[in-house]
Amino acid sequence: MTSSANLTIPQLIDALARAGDAVFLWSRADDRVEWLDRSVLDRTLASLGECNTGNALTIRYGDDHAKRRRHWLERPRAVGGFIATHRIDDGGIDHWVEERLVRVSGQGESALCLGFLRNVTELQAYQERLTYLACFDELTGHFTRARLRTVLAQSLVSSFAEKTSFCFALIGLDNMAGVNHAFGYDIADEVLTGVGQRIQDCLLDGEVIGRVASSKFGAILDTTTPQEAVTRLRAIQTAIRDEFILTGSGPVAVTVSIGMVDLPLQARTTQDAFACAEDALTVAKETAPGGFAIHEPDDTEAENRRANIAMADELSAALREERICLAFQPIVRSDDTGKVVFYECLARLLDRNGELVPAIKFMPVAEQLGFVRLIDQRVLELAFEVLSADSSLRLSINLSPQTMNDAGWGSSFDRLTAADPAAAKRLIIEITESYAIHDAGRAIERLTEFSDRGCAIALDDFGAGYTSFKYFKTLGLDVVKIDGSYVRGVLDSPDNQLFVRSLTKLAKHYGMMVVAEMVENDDAAALLHSMGVDCLQGNFFGPAEVVDTRAHPRRLCCG
Repeated sequence: MTSSANLTIPQLIDALARAGDAVFLWSRADDRVEWLDRSVLDRTLASLGECNTGNALTIRYGDDHAKRRRHWLERPRAVGGFIATHRIDDGGIDHWVEERLVRVSGQGESALCLGFLRNVTELQAYQERLTYLACFDELTGHFTRARLRTVLAQSLVSSFAEKTSFCFALIGLDNMAGVNHAFGYDIADEVLTGVGQRIQDCLLDGEVIGRVASSKFGAILDTTTPQEAVTRLRAIQTAIRDEFILTGSGPVAVTVSIGMVDLPLQARTTQDAFACAEDALTVAKETAPGGFAIHEPDDTEAENRRANIAMADELSAALREERICLAFQPIVRSDDTGKVVFYECLARLLDRNGELVPAIKFMPVAEQLGFVRLIDQRVLELAFEVLSADSSLRLSINLSPQTMNDAGWGSSFDRLTAADPAAAKRLIIEITESYAIHDAGRAIERLTEFSDRGCAIALDDFGAGYTSFKYFKTLGLDVVKIDGSYVRGVLDSPDNQLFVRSLTKLAKHYGMMVVAEMVENDDAAALLHSMGVDCLQGNFFGPAEVVDTRAHPRRLCCG
């Protein structure tokens, strides 16, 4: 067996040993392990602590790892290697070893595998730190905005199913600019922490608080009536107002304003809930410090509902009349931005006059009313038409969470990939981070099915939601797309640079291609390339463009 660089197995073993891996051959038939570089094994063991410096490394494999390893060994078309991470308890101190297996020959019970062990304790600690920062605000310890929004979405789902109500409130500190000016930012941080703790102390078990902006908190209260919610939120205002916040520079007096929305009566999505609470908070702050306001629906909401109904009718007609088309946005190499690696396919709607309808006008309605599954199916069909017509192209399509388990889409996918396996190998399926985390077991199962058909898997908008690095390394991803919020302004933001560099390093460890979204200029492109980012996407390199590939089959090309 040789690698792409024509290395023999002994040469590969030697190279990996020099990099710090302990290398072994494992025969499943008799569960025999033959260590191929004993000195590296000893160094690996020594780095894990004195209690583990014996002649053998014993790891108790968990049921999950054993099940995944067995599934990998018994898949006749499985490509790539198996990766698992194991914890070793060294007298109360955790150490982590990464196990990698590559099949040399055979499958199932007759498999012979080349294996590697590496001490990844430092990397594991680094990942855990990133996971924590993705969910919890570093200053206050409360949920981040993204994590709070995830919990709010779960609360909405439960309220619909159980026909219950609850309250969501935004709590904003008054005159934080004055506190910053009078005391400095360090003391202002102490004030923020103290206010967050006061809010937390007023909440019941199971209720949630998050820091959603620099001087603003969000809270989910399990209340049965608006009157109860008002009483409890007023109590939070009193608890903050009536006692000073103690800081290193002495006591500081603080007041907060609150905007409240009654859910799910006044909003049915997290986006609407935040918007309604923001509107109410704005009204509260306009009255006086320590203001309070409840969201009041207005005529605009009724008008929006009528517009949504009209757009639903238009979407239904467009699907029947095949007025859904594709726009193609290039993803280019970071080291040569003139070379297109692949195109992302984006759904576009043509009205009855042949004019393009912006995605922002129809996609939110499509997601709310269930049309997105039908749109995703049409995008899949159109993408295969293009791939089958031009063997030089590679395309990606977005798969919404609603579509992942849709039988109609799955049937089309099976039919199209079976009819043209070569085209399937040039298709990248982009999934959202929220779906991958919400139902990880099902996600792994579905993504395995896609991979078995030859498709590559991409994680879209990585970093924008509830990031879990536990699943990040078990989903079998090929591509990671870093969310544009961390890429925009990357030249002037050390925080964004740290995030991009960290995620790139982590993704490269697992052999994934890294794409940066929303790149704005050449200077940003050069910086991202220096950080190890493989590919770039953004209107700077080419906007999403509708191309009639039937009339102009060679308008698209990959370098």
